[in-house]
Amino acid sequence: MTERLLESFGIYGGSFVVAFIAGMFPLFSIEAFLITVSYVVAPPVEVMFLCCLVAAIGHQIAKTICYYAGVGALEHGKLKNKLDKNRERIDRWNKAPHLIMLLGATVGIPPLYILGFIARPIMRMRFSIFTLIVFLGRIGRFSVLAAIPMLL
Repeated sequence: MTERLLESFGIYGGSFVVAFIAGMFPLFSIEAFLITVSYVVAPPVEVMFLCCLVAAIGHQIAKTICYYAGVGALEHGKLKNKLDKNRERIDRWNKAPHLIMLLGATVGIPPLYILGFIARPIMRMRFSIFTLIVFLGRIGRFSVLAAIPMLL
Protein backbone atom coordinates (compact mmCIF):
# COMPACT_ATOMS: atom_id res chain seq x y z
CA MET A 1 0.00 0.00 0.00
CA THR A 2 2.82 2.42 0.84
CA GLU A 3 4.39 1.95 -2.58
CA ARG A 4 1.09 2.67 -4.36
CA LEU A 5 0.56 5.83 -2.31
CA LEU A 6 4.09 6.98 -3.09
CA GLU A 7 3.58 6.30 -6.80
CA SER A 8 0.26 8.15 -6.84
CA PHE A 9 1.02 11.14 -4.62
CA GLY A 10 4.78 11.23 -4.14
CA ILE A 11 6.49 11.20 -0.79
CA TYR A 12 5.02 14.50 0.43
CA GLY A 13 1.52 14.02 -0.96
CA GLY A 14 1.41 10.49 0.42
CA SER A 15 2.43 11.77 3.85
CA PHE A 16 -0.30 14.41 3.75
CA VAL A 17 -3.06 12.05 2.56
CA VAL A 18 -2.25 9.28 5.03
CA ALA A 19 -1.93 11.78 7.91
CA PHE A 20 -5.30 13.33 7.14
CA ILE A 21 -7.02 9.95 6.88
CA ALA A 22 -5.29 8.73 10.06
CA GLY A 23 -6.41 11.89 11.85
CA MET A 24 -10.03 11.23 10.94
CA PHE A 25 -10.04 7.44 11.27
CA PRO A 26 -7.72 6.10 13.99
CA LEU A 27 -7.56 2.65 12.39
CA PHE A 28 -5.05 4.10 9.91
CA SER A 29 -1.53 4.91 11.10
CA ILE A 30 0.56 7.79 9.83
CA GLU A 31 3.30 6.62 12.17
CA ALA A 32 3.51 3.22 10.42
CA PHE A 33 3.55 4.97 7.04
CA LEU A 34 6.39 7.31 8.04
CA ILE A 35 8.44 4.49 9.56
CA THR A 36 7.93 2.43 6.41
CA VAL A 37 8.93 5.33 4.16
CA SER A 38 11.99 5.98 6.30
CA TYR A 39 13.04 2.33 6.15
CA VAL A 40 12.12 1.41 2.57
CA VAL A 41 12.81 4.66 0.70
CA ALA A 42 15.57 5.85 3.05
CA PRO A 43 15.34 9.49 1.97
CA PRO A 44 17.81 12.10 3.23
CA VAL A 45 17.11 13.45 6.71
CA GLU A 46 15.86 16.78 5.33
CA VAL A 47 13.32 15.06 3.08
CA MET A 48 12.12 12.84 5.91
CA PHE A 49 11.73 15.84 8.20
CA LEU A 50 9.67 17.62 5.52
CA CYS A 51 7.50 14.49 5.25
CA CYS A 52 6.94 14.69 9.01
CA LEU A 53 6.09 18.38 8.74
CA VAL A 54 3.62 17.78 5.89
CA ALA A 55 2.14 14.85 7.82
CA ALA A 56 1.69 17.09 10.87
CA ILE A 57 -0.15 19.62 8.70
CA GLY A 58 -2.48 16.94 7.29
CA HIS A 59 -3.06 15.52 10.74
CA GLN A 60 -3.74 18.98 12.18
CA ILE A 61 -6.39 19.66 9.56
CA ALA A 62 -8.14 16.45 10.61
CA LYS A 63 -7.85 17.36 14.29
CA THR A 64 -9.28 20.81 13.56
CA ILE A 65 -12.34 19.11 12.10
CA CYS A 66 -12.58 16.96 15.25
CA TYR A 67 -12.22 20.05 17.45
CA TYR A 68 -15.09 21.87 15.79
CA ALA A 69 -17.21 18.71 15.59
CA GLY A 70 -16.86 18.44 19.37
CA VAL A 71 -17.86 22.07 19.77
CA GLY A 72 -20.95 21.50 17.64
CA ALA A 73 -21.96 18.26 19.28
CA LEU A 74 -21.19 19.04 22.90
CA GLU A 75 -21.63 22.80 23.22
CA HIS A 76 -24.58 23.22 20.91
CA GLY A 77 -26.06 19.75 20.50
CA LYS A 78 -28.31 17.47 22.50
CA LEU A 79 -25.58 16.74 25.04
CA LYS A 80 -25.22 20.39 26.09
CA ASN A 81 -27.63 20.04 29.03
CA LYS A 82 -25.78 16.99 30.38
CA LEU A 83 -22.48 18.77 29.99
CA ASP A 84 -23.77 21.85 31.80
CA LYS A 85 -25.27 19.71 34.56
CA ASN A 86 -21.92 17.97 35.16
CA ARG A 87 -19.64 21.00 34.66
CA GLU A 88 -18.59 21.21 38.32
CA ARG A 89 -17.55 17.54 38.39
CA ILE A 90 -15.76 17.88 35.04
CA ASP A 91 -13.84 20.94 36.21
CA ARG A 92 -12.61 19.07 39.30
CA TRP A 93 -10.91 16.53 37.00
CA ASN A 94 -9.74 19.09 34.47
CA LYS A 95 -6.61 20.20 36.37
CA ALA A 96 -3.94 20.01 33.65
CA PRO A 97 -5.59 20.10 30.22
CA HIS A 98 -2.47 21.38 28.42
CA LEU A 99 -0.34 18.57 29.83
CA ILE A 100 -2.96 15.97 28.92
CA MET A 101 -3.13 17.37 25.38
CA LEU A 102 0.68 17.31 25.11
CA LEU A 103 0.76 13.67 26.23
CA GLY A 104 -1.91 12.80 23.69
CA ALA A 105 -0.04 14.62 20.91
CA THR A 106 3.36 13.10 21.66
CA VAL A 107 2.81 9.75 23.34
CA GLY A 108 -0.69 8.99 22.12
CA ILE A 109 -2.15 8.33 25.56
CA PRO A 110 -4.88 9.43 26.00
CA PRO A 111 -5.84 9.05 22.34
CA LEU A 112 -5.62 12.34 20.50
CA TYR A 113 -8.68 11.34 18.49
CA ILE A 114 -10.84 11.61 21.60
CA LEU A 115 -9.04 14.67 22.94
CA GLY A 116 -9.75 16.54 19.72
CA PHE A 117 -13.49 16.22 20.26
CA ILE A 118 -13.43 17.25 23.92
CA ALA A 119 -10.71 19.93 23.80
CA ARG A 120 -13.09 22.89 23.72
CA PRO A 121 -16.32 21.70 25.31
CA ILE A 122 -14.84 19.73 28.21
CA MET A 123 -11.20 20.82 28.55
CA ARG A 124 -12.07 24.46 27.75
CA MET A 125 -9.03 24.82 25.54
CA ARG A 126 -8.86 27.69 23.07
CA PHE A 127 -8.35 26.72 19.45
CA SER A 128 -4.98 28.50 19.17
CA ILE A 129 -3.56 26.65 22.19
CA PHE A 130 -5.01 23.35 20.97
CA THR A 131 -3.43 23.86 17.54
CA LEU A 132 -0.03 24.85 18.93
CA ILE A 133 0.21 21.90 21.32
CA VAL A 134 -1.08 19.31 18.86
CA PHE A 135 0.91 20.55 15.86
CA LEU A 136 4.25 20.81 17.67
CA GLY A 137 3.64 17.54 19.51
CA ARG A 138 2.88 15.73 16.26
CA ILE A 139 6.00 17.10 14.55
CA GLY A 140 8.06 15.79 17.46
CA ARG A 141 6.32 12.41 17.54
CA PHE A 142 6.50 11.87 13.79
CA SER A 143 10.15 12.96 13.59
CA VAL A 144 11.28 10.67 16.40
CA LEU A 145 9.45 7.66 14.98
CA ALA A 146 10.67 8.32 11.42
CA ALA A 147 14.25 8.63 12.68
CA ILE A 148 14.27 5.16 14.24
CA PRO A 149 14.91 3.26 10.97
CA MET A 150 17.58 5.81 10.03
CA LEU A 151 19.45 5.04 13.25
CA LEU A 152 19.39 1.26 12.79
